[in-house]
Amino acid sequence: MSVEFGPSPRLRIYSSPALYGRLFANLLTRNAASDDDVCRLECEVQRLMGARHAIAMPMARTGIYLAVKYSIKPGQKVILSPYTIADVINMVICAGGRPVFADIDRESCNINVRAVLNLLDDETGAVLVTHFYGQMADIQPILAACKARNIPVIEDAAQACGARLNGRAAGTLAKAGVLSFGMYKNINSFFGGMIVTDSDELAAAIRTEIADWPLQSSVALAKKALSGLITDTITWPPVFKTLSFRLFRWAFLHDVSVINNLLKIDVDPKLKSALPESYRCRMLPAQARLILRQLPLLDQHTRARVDAARLYHAGLSDLKDLIIAPLRTDGTHIYAYYPIQHADRECLVAHAMKHGRDIAMSYHRNCASLPCFREYALPCPNAQATADSLVYLPTYPRYGKAEVGKTIAVIRSYFQK
Repeated sequence: MSVEFGPSPRLRIYSSPALYGRLFANLLTRNAASDDDVCRLECEVQRLMGARHAIAMPMARTGIYLAVKYSIKPGQKVILSPYTIADVINMVICAGGRPVFADIDRESCNINVRAVLNLLDDETGAVLVTHFYGQMADIQPILAACKARNIPVIEDAAQACGARLNGRAAGTLAKAGVLSFGMYKNINSFFGGMIVTDSDELAAAIRTEIADWPLQSSVALAKKALSGLITDTITWPPVFKTLSFRLFRWAFLHDVSVINNLLKIDVDPKLKSALPESYRCRMLPAQARLILRQLPLLDQHTRARVDAARLYHAGLSDLKDLIIAPLRTDGTHIYAYYPIQHADRECLVAHAMKHGRDIAMSYHRNCASLPCFREYALPCPNAQATADSLVYLPTYPRYGKAEVGKTIAVIRSYFQK
């Protein structure tokens, strides 16, 4: 009896047995909070990014909260993209801002410059620019317009660590930038983030606020790492190709949400009006040690992602019923995924799954239309169309060129059909 072998998985966590071994050894020996590795990490990020200050965060969303809180006056407007996770909007609200949604560009999935400029007024306290899917937004016109009005700009570079514009790192072009080292990012400490800024005043205010915060809970970190280990096991190629893929394919084709949601986040968005206590903590040195070991690999992994994007672009750009990501090989785009859009994405993904390819529909939403943010609703047709049509194609370094080629072939066969 022959065994059906599936494809490589849609995602792999940036991890290894050694990473788990080091982390759990630290946690079990009570070494998680020892040494000054957080300071060492901050200095290294300052050096690599050319930033005056780098301040470690428990997670990127806490960084957004603090960057907004100390850049605006309570009640001021914060212009931002609606195409994101709900907690980005929540962090603006918790920080005292009023979210004002500016629509996006379909191809880049990033905030539209003209939409931002049309919304700027005397009540605007800040503009939050997200570099989505590792593609740097067209931020320079926004920076220029905001500078003329003395309005601070904050970069959400959670998915763009390693991207650069004219030699300057994503996150360092504005008053402040926020990076993420979460479990599914290209540097993984399970939780974790970083604020980078050249503002002495902003850095001092943030450090004063977090000085009395407790360290990240070792128990919470262990639980998160355990969930990562489970995900790693499920997506380990020998397991995924023989078992997991068939389960995920069956669940997608039969709309079994309890399984379909296993690899998703933000499945039940709710309004938050106050920062959760679990967000008020400081990075553990054990996490900093994980990040320090991964930083030297950042550029190598970025090149692999750009190579995958180059292949997808060459293989799919002639398909008229697809909207595909722009190809940039100048360092501005690192392609956390390669996003494509199709009006009937469910049929496209079903076709791919039936023919042995593991791709996924986006879980990101148009937050401007979510019931929990009804008070801030604005029409954002591009964000809605993107949320309804976007599909992720894998770019992680272990995916490989052969798998990219097979995915392209199956997508092309859908349209030839």
